[in-house]
Amino acid sequence: MIEPSAASEQVPSHSPARPHTDAPISFAKVSLIAALALATLIPTFFVSGLIAERESRQGVVQDEFTRNWGPPQDLRSPILVVPYQSAEDRPREYLKITPDRLSVVANLAPQERKRGLFHATVYDANVEMQGVFVIPSETRLKGVLPKDGRLLGNESFIAFATTSLTGLKSEDKIAIDGVETPWQPCAETVRFERDCKGVPLILASAPAAAAASKISFQLTISLRGTGAFNLTYAGKELDATIRSPWQTPSFGGNILPENSNVSSHGFEAHWQTTTFGSPPIATGGGIVDPSLWKGATIGVELIEATPLYRTINRVAKYGLLFVVLSFAIYFFFELLSRLQIHLVQYALLGLSLSLFSLLLLSLSEPIGYTAGYIVSAGLVLIQSSLYTAAVAKRAVPALVFAAVQACLFAFIYVLIDLETYSLLIGALALFAVVSALMFLTQRVNWSTQPLVFLK
Repeated sequence: MIEPSAASEQVPSHSPARPHTDAPISFAKVSLIAALALATLIPTFFVSGLIAERESRQGVVQDEFTRNWGPPQDLRSPILVVPYQSAEDRPREYLKITPDRLSVVANLAPQERKRGLFHATVYDANVEMQGVFVIPSETRLKGVLPKDGRLLGNESFIAFATTSLTGLKSEDKIAIDGVETPWQPCAETVRFERDCKGVPLILASAPAAAAASKISFQLTISLRGTGAFNLTYAGKELDATIRSPWQTPSFGGNILPENSNVSSHGFEAHWQTTTFGSPPIATGGGIVDPSLWKGATIGVELIEATPLYRTINRVAKYGLLFVVLSFAIYFFFELLSRLQIHLVQYALLGLSLSLFSLLLLSLSEPIGYTAGYIVSAGLVLIQSSLYTAAVAKRAVPALVFAAVQACLFAFIYVLIDLETYSLLIGALALFAVVSALMFLTQRVNWSTQPLVFLK
């Protein structure tokens, strides 16, 4: 009888290759890791509250500069005012005539004023205006004046109103039909102070209105303001230009510029508008008549390129993404590299990453957002990468972790900066991350590694 050889006893094995990991996955550990990731939201809530508090203090500083330097200026186009009286025993009233044409050139010189770690954007405005008033015809005047109304043309004046006359200089004057005329406070020009109520006013005597059919004027005014500069126009034709070295303007009002040029050297914007018919006129007891200024409004706001606290708050909302992605990397290290990472080590990593928003807030106030982001990201990246190297005790996992984290920090910075396309880019990036996770999990044979409840 022939004994079977040793070679004949060997049966070739066709069993599937074993997965990289020999240990089953603990459902309890997975649940605790997920709970730790959610727990990192708690410090994020505290940081968000701190951001809101700092933003509130920034608002207080902004209000202080508004009071002390000057509010956002809202200029009203000049009007020609002609007093009239219908009877000796009745108080005088005013005929208010808006410009037939007005040309405005405003040059804004912005400054950044600081108080401690907080700041506000203020400006000095030099405004030049020139225009023409057309005296209404007798037929039109009969339709608005009382039958016994008598115009006091020799007491007529041009009135200029704005939010605040802060910054007005003694050399600021107006030329009426070529005659240079000083500005005067409203209360010193009219007989009754009640007629000056409404907004701050300065007046310039224009007695030529008694006989002329047209009155031309040219004025220069200096103002100080905070944040925004606006012009409300009442009249027929407007041609306005606003210039400033500020690089990030936001144009407002009910009419946008016909053309604007914004560059690294500043901006220049130009508006033009025309209404049909004669310039509006009004009558009444006060000099300021809100019904007149219902025409074109133009303006610009000197906004920050990167609103600090709003941007930091947006970054803080991505805190969970940092933690989840980092925990996922650690989790795959355990699956694919046979590492055993303790829950305490997951928790310490999450704590390190949750400090990023706090570091960003504290550093951005003194050194700016961009520098603060770079320093904060660098500190957290170095700390978490060195910790990962100590946990893994291998160079490759630590380098992989550092590379992924560096890419994530860079991506979040670019994503926040994009604003307009942030949702699109963020959705595509999330899709790419999920695709990468699906690819990596193909290396794990889930059928032979059942999820167990204890490890």
